[in-house]
Amino acid sequence: MIQYFETPFPRPKKNRTNVLWIFLIGVLCSVFIIIFKPFNIENKTGALYEYLVLFSLGILFSSSIYVWEFVVPSLFPKSFKKWTLGRAILWYSLMTLFVGALMFLYKSYLGGFSDFTFKEYLFVCGRVFLISTTVSFFVLGLISYTQKSKISSIASNESCFVKASNGKVTQLFFHEILYIESDENYVDINLLKNGERRKEVIRSSLKNIEDQLVYAISPIYRCHRKFLINFKYFEVLDSSTRSMTIQLKGGGTILPVSKQYVTQINQLLINGH
Repeated sequence: MIQYFETPFPRPKKNRTNVLWIFLIGVLCSVFIIIFKPFNIENKTGALYEYLVLFSLGILFSSSIYVWEFVVPSLFPKSFKKWTLGRAILWYSLMTLFVGALMFLYKSYLGGFSDFTFKEYLFVCGRVFLISTTVSFFVLGLISYTQKSKISSIASNESCFVKASNGKVTQLFFHEILYIESDENYVDINLLKNGERRKEVIRSSLKNIEDQLVYAISPIYRCHRKFLINFKYFEVLDSSTRSMTIQLKGGGTILPVSKQYVTQINQLLINGH
């Protein structure tokens, strides 16, 4: 279980697209509050000022997320160099408390600090989490399943640490892995380093390697009982509803795809190019 918390987890880059998404989610949170009135948060007077206050909640939410996600890491870059799933879970848990604190102070200020209690703070944190999660899942739901290949590309430049059966730990980079082949009690990790093919041999089962490298946004997928592939390097050579063969781009190694993986691999390779 611990190994899952040690798997690499991508940090979002500060670019125009990600900043726009953060503020879009904030705006949608405001719209969600105004339309659905969760937790009895509503404009009871109908005054324009009240609507502006409700809308400002989303702006404050987005601004606090921006500070937590981009400003704080820029001040302490070394702490975010090796980012793992475990660190991400802790970081985003703290982010909920941070955003909740700002929203609580804003709410208390508007209400004349009439309910300035720790219990109310916890309630605000809960509301922030539930509303933001609901809106975020709605936004994610708009992204087609066919975009999964693009999401997987996020992790393509991340490094990972693979632990062999004998306890030896090897550092790998996702963008260098071509494919991994099972060879009895060993696995052959075929790499592309600086334009040259290399092979790393590790004493391990393929299942052990799969458990460490294959997760939601990893570019590594199983295609056969003997093979794991980095789908970014492969293309379809021959395909039917029951069988498929794939090859490295530009020709070269040809691998089989088992029937149970045909649909997934076909979708990845077609939509990933």
